[in-house]
Amino acid sequence: MNQQAFSDTGTKPGLNRVPEPPLQPIGAPGTFTDRIREAIERNELRLAYQPQADVETGRLTGFEALSRWRLDDGTVIPPDVFIPMAETSDAIHVLGEWSLRRACQAAARWMRDGIADLPVAVNLSARQLDDPGLARTVLGILAETGLPAANLKLELTETALFEHSDSSREVLTQLRGAGVRLVLDDFGTGYSSLSLLRRVPVEALKIDKHFTQAMVEDRDAAAIVRAIIDMAHALGMQVIAEGVETSDQHLFLRAYRCDRIQGYLLAKPLPEGEVPDFIQRRAAPPTGG
Repeated sequence: MNQQAFSDTGTKPGLNRVPEPPLQPIGAPGTFTDRIREAIERNELRLAYQPQADVETGRLTGFEALSRWRLDDGTVIPPDVFIPMAETSDAIHVLGEWSLRRACQAAARWMRDGIADLPVAVNLSARQLDDPGLARTVLGILAETGLPAANLKLELTETALFEHSDSSREVLTQLRGAGVRLVLDDFGTGYSSLSLLRRVPVEALKIDKHFTQAMVEDRDAAAIVRAIIDMAHALGMQVIAEGVETSDQHLFLRAYRCDRIQGYLLAKPLPEGEVPDFIQRRAAPPTGG
C-alpha cells in the first residue's frame, strides 16, 4: 500500500486541484486517522480496479485495487499526498483494512454473480507489517466476505520486506500457508536482495513502470527488464510488468517472455460498477466486419 500502489500505473494523473485544508496535519496524533474514518463514512474513499492480462493471449488474470479520494465538491486528493500522511500514524491501518475488505467484497460478489473468478491484488504498507494481528485481520476478512484465499494477492515492496523483522516474514509465511498469494511490487527500485526472495514465499515479481516505459528507447532499461524476467522464471516465479501503455512495450515484453501486463494499454483503473461490463466485453468474441 505504498503511495505508488494507489496511483495509476500509467503516467497520466487526471487529477483536479489538491486541497490544502482537509489535509493539514493539525493537532494531536490521531487527527488524520479520524479524517480517514470520516472519509470512509462519507463515501469519499473509493476503490478503482486496474486489470491485468496474459501477455500472449490477452486473457484477464486479475485486478489490482487502487484507492481514490474525492471530496464532495469533486476535488481529488492524490494518493501521493494522503498515503504518506496515513503511513505516519494509525490511519494506514484504518485505510488498509477498509481497502482489503472492500476489495474482497467486490471480488467475492463477482464470483457469486458468475461474472468472474479472478484474484484481486491489495497493497500492503510497510507499517502494516508491524501489526502482530495482520494475519488474523486478513484471514478474518476472507472468512467474512467468503472470498477464497487463493483469490487474494497481497503486494509488498522490497524495501518494506527488507526493513522488517523475521517475525513479519513469519506472518507472511503464515498467510501464504493459508492460501493467500504474495507479490513483490516495484521490483528493481528497492534493495533487490536476492536472499530476500529465498526467505519470503512470493509467487510473482512486478517490474516497476519506470523500467517498462523506458525499455523501448533505453538499452539499459531493456536489459534490466529481461534480466528480472529471466531470474524470476529461474526461481519459479511469474512476472507482471506495470505501466504498459504502448504496443511496442507489449511487443518487447512478449519477446522477453513476461507473463502478465498491467497499464493503460489494457485500461485505466475502473470504478467498481464498470468492472462487470469490462469483463464481459473482454470475454465477448470479436465480431466480423
